[in-house]
Amino acid sequence: MRSTLVAAAALVSGVVAKKNCCSKTIKKDVAVIGGGASGSHAAVWLRDHGRTNVVIEKAEQLGGHTSFYKDPVSGMDINVGVQGWMEYENGYNFPHRMGIPTTGSMSFTPNQNYFIDFASGEPVEGYQAPASDAMVAALQKYLEVLYKYEDYLLPGFENFPEPDAIPEDLTMPFGDFVVKYGIEAGVPQIWDATAQGLGNTMEVATMFVMQASGVPMIEAFLGTAQSALPPSGRLYDLYEAVADFLGEDVLYNSTVVKATREEGKPISLQVQDHGDGSITCVEAKRLLIAIQPTMGAMKAFDLDQQENDVFDKIGYSTVYAGVLRHPSLKPLNAYSHRLPGPASLNYTDFPEAAQVGRMDYLGGTEDLYQFTAVGTDQDTPESMKALIAESIDTMMAAGTIPESDGEVTFEAFANHGLMHPRVSAEELYDGFIQKQVALQGHRDTWYTGAAFSAGFSTVVWEYNEKVLPDLVRGSY
Repeated sequence: MRSTLVAAAALVSGVVAKKNCCSKTIKKDVAVIGGGASGSHAAVWLRDHGRTNVVIEKAEQLGGHTSFYKDPVSGMDINVGVQGWMEYENGYNFPHRMGIPTTGSMSFTPNQNYFIDFASGEPVEGYQAPASDAMVAALQKYLEVLYKYEDYLLPGFENFPEPDAIPEDLTMPFGDFVVKYGIEAGVPQIWDATAQGLGNTMEVATMFVMQASGVPMIEAFLGTAQSALPPSGRLYDLYEAVADFLGEDVLYNSTVVKATREEGKPISLQVQDHGDGSITCVEAKRLLIAIQPTMGAMKAFDLDQQENDVFDKIGYSTVYAGVLRHPSLKPLNAYSHRLPGPASLNYTDFPEAAQVGRMDYLGGTEDLYQFTAVGTDQDTPESMKALIAESIDTMMAAGTIPESDGEVTFEAFANHGLMHPRVSAEELYDGFIQKQVALQGHRDTWYTGAAFSAGFSTVVWEYNEKVLPDLVRGSY
């Protein structure tokens, strides 16, 4: 979906540039690109600090990876994507600012866990989940190392060491890091929760696993920090409140198709409505990019060489989440993807993208399952839906689940697009992080979100508290 919109935007931009016809013109202090967790927070922060702004959001609602599905049978609101707000510094200030309490807590269904090789559809012979005490000890040891490097990675990279001083722990493949510290028993928990999103988790530089499964998450696993929800259990309550607060200062269902950023002049954006094709012109003194800065997404922003040299280096995977039903999937079962072989039994080998990570029964519903799947940067929602259906069919053929004549039905399917930005160890030693951080303020443009921070709502909210004062500093 994202690639389709980008391609369409690229085609339209040439027409727009020639016609230069605007249905209306908006003038603001700041234009915020993206209304997910980071962009929504930034828009509220800017208004609270006396800066006018407009949010340009490609979807029909705010919230980014936070959405929900209302089960018409049980009446339950099921979070899709983000499952909780991990406690981090002052991160809960934002929901509190919007009148949303953080007194709710996550609940878990007591499912029977099955560890399946989805290629064969059969349970992995000899695989057993780590014993609880071994898992806790491993996570505690991992957390101790995380604390050592936390200031380098959270809430952003501003304190990251120079290339010749980067600790080897941060650049070695995560699989080597796991063996070095003897934390094998903690890896299944890390992988199942978020780290599978890296695609080839055991091979990427460890610092990117630390971003995906860092201090806030491990503290929550160990019970030393909160993972909160609103009392309703529905995380989307926050973004409904933000939408009400921002009112008409959000252009929904819209994409920037042309941008002009010239020194000494206001930033000029041409924004197309996906529905009627109309163009709104936006003039802003400063620009905040709160989307994933993929080359496709940034094409309309007339990148210079300095920007290209950063964004063209970043790799991604695609992540999908949602709710499904299938008559062969029964209540109180959960199916996690594992590989056969000794390394898998020792928790040092895990499936790589494209793969279906897990399918878990949702307690309180009649027959709904929640799923997570990870694709390569070439996968699409259609290819991943087919892979999920194939995984279920393979389990049926192997006799792991009962046969039935039904098909998989996706009640909710969230395409989170390109996620988990990362580069190679070689790029880190070549100064990639320093080059990325140097983009803040370049051409009156600032950046927030997971590529410059980490993929947790509370962490990007805290990062905004660091970067936005710099954005508004000075006379403008």
